[in-house]
Amino acid sequence: MKTINTTKKIIGVPGRPAVDDENDSLVAIYEEVRTSIIKKNCIPLMITPPINVDYLNTKRSDIALLNDNEIETLKTMVDMCDGIILPGGYRWYEYDELIAAYAIEKDIPVLGICMGMQLLANMDTDIPVILNDTNIEHRQLNVKYVHNVDIVESTTLHNILNTKTISVNSKHRYHVKEVKNFIVSAYSEDGFIEGIELPNRKFVVGVQWHPEKMLDYDLNANKIFDYFIDKC
Repeated sequence: MKTINTTKKIIGVPGRPAVDDENDSLVAIYEEVRTSIIKKNCIPLMITPPINVDYLNTKRSDIALLNDNEIETLKTMVDMCDGIILPGGYRWYEYDELIAAYAIEKDIPVLGICMGMQLLANMDTDIPVILNDTNIEHRQLNVKYVHNVDIVESTTLHNILNTKTISVNSKHRYHVKEVKNFIVSAYSEDGFIEGIELPNRKFVVGVQWHPEKMLDYDLNANKIFDYFIDKC
């Protein structure tokens, strides 16, 4: 149950391990994710891992699994949220998976972005993400449009965008090979899965590109965010 008294929708974002200019470890959210939520008149709420671990300087294999009390703390933070954005990044952790799984269980809308989409897909299949291997360079930083994406008809994403093809940015080295219970809703022009969604939920959608970086210049990115917020 949400315990914050506000008329604005609260969008939770799992924090990512990072480092400051003095080489101190921290947990943070990407600025463009934070500001994208603010642009849509919502409140960003960073969900931090409830465990005393320096995630940046500790191997994932050395991080203990969350105990029952820590899991309940994490669920309490998710319960405060009207929606969840699973942001991009370079690696995810158990707490990311627990946030996603609990949000889906509670039917809290989820938007997965880049690695966030891969996280969702990883919950669906035991096939890992794999290195890109086509003639399109999918990791191009600060480029407004890198390649086209074909939208699959009769999907939520097609319903949102109402078009067969869009142009997107791109900054990923890895891609998802397949999904099981999710539906593929978009493919890149070289055949990579670029969009997935989970049926029978208010909104569980993942996209491989970064619409949060495109809000100031791209109508389709705004359509995705507006639909997501509306479902929250």
